[in-house]
Amino acid sequence: MDPFNSSPPSSLSTLSNHQLRTNEGPAPTRHPSMADFLSHPLWVGAAISFSVGFAVGTFIFIVWKLAISRCRRIQTNEEELANTPTVFSPMLRSNLSFIDKLRNNDFPSPLQVIGRGGCGEVYKAELLVSGRKIPIAVKKVLQPPLDAANLSEEESRHLHFRMRQIRSEILTVGRMRHPNLLRLLAHVPQPDCHYLVYEFMHHGSLHDVLKSGAPELDWPTRYRIALGIAAGLEYLHDVHRPRIIHRDLKPANILLDDGLNARIADFGLAKVVPDFISGPLSSNNIAGTVGYIAPEYYQTLSCTDKCDIYSFGVILAVLVTGKFPNDAFFQMTDEMCIVGWVASVIRSDDPKVALDPNLVGCGFEEKMLLVLKIACFCTYDDPSERPNSKDVRCMLSQIKH
Repeated sequence: MDPFNSSPPSSLSTLSNHQLRTNEGPAPTRHPSMADFLSHPLWVGAAISFSVGFAVGTFIFIVWKLAISRCRRIQTNEEELANTPTVFSPMLRSNLSFIDKLRNNDFPSPLQVIGRGGCGEVYKAELLVSGRKIPIAVKKVLQPPLDAANLSEEESRHLHFRMRQIRSEILTVGRMRHPNLLRLLAHVPQPDCHYLVYEFMHHGSLHDVLKSGAPELDWPTRYRIALGIAAGLEYLHDVHRPRIIHRDLKPANILLDDGLNARIADFGLAKVVPDFISGPLSSNNIAGTVGYIAPEYYQTLSCTDKCDIYSFGVILAVLVTGKFPNDAFFQMTDEMCIVGWVASVIRSDDPKVALDPNLVGCGFEEKMLLVLKIACFCTYDDPSERPNSKDVRCMLSQIKH
């Protein structure tokens, strides 16, 4: 037998490692290696937790720095708005002498007062552009003295409210361009007031024209006004970024240009909605005008673009009926409001009772009733059942004349 090629005896092959170590002496002590430590479950969990925590902490730090930077930019913008003139229109950039006159309170004369409100007066002025006179409107927003020690709590609150309105007007309207929105041409701050320069609207507000019973406000014109308001709302809600909720839609804030086309105006109460906000916006108090405010806004102090849709529905009702929410007529009805009254009449046997008597017999009665039904859709109590601004515009545009 070859001792080098022969297999070991079967008895040796069956010996255990323990028996071999016993015969060879004590086994050497084995120290844990780094590989053993790293493979331990506790170490793996700790490493993952540390990595996640570090990543989250870094993300929060970056977001915090960005927020601080944004706040500083906003504060800087507001300080600039409060102290330096801002010109939005090329027409005025070529007529800076007019801005200088406003800064020096040296108005071109004579000035015609065309309106008065809670914030001040509105004047009509003229610009000389390429040899022709262009009418403009200058809104003078009065500012109480800035000496806080001499202001009562009510005056101080009113001052802050006015300043918020000015900032909202400038930041939302200054750079928006749409044929159904009133253009802000310039903002000129003064120590005691702010001048907001706008396009001049020859026919004034929809409220005043309806109240005057102007014969030119026939049904085709009213229908075109309704379409224009809907198009302006669609721009604010769906096209412009960030979205804008007007919060004070009413006939007094709808101005009419030379062709009696609608221009949505007065964005002093408007809310800018960042893209990352999908729910309602909360506020400390109710903004708007009684009769045009959505019921959920009263109940929750939260507003969405569906609040504007409700207000627009009331405007549609005004255009068709010729009546306003605060008319004494509704105090004598069971519903006590224009929305309830219109819904009741539409369901009655003679819905044409709701039509403006000045428009009855014009041949558009059926189309007017269709618009009134859209007004009912817009003023549902449940905001989720109201159409959005795009749907409203599409429904109105399908009513052919």
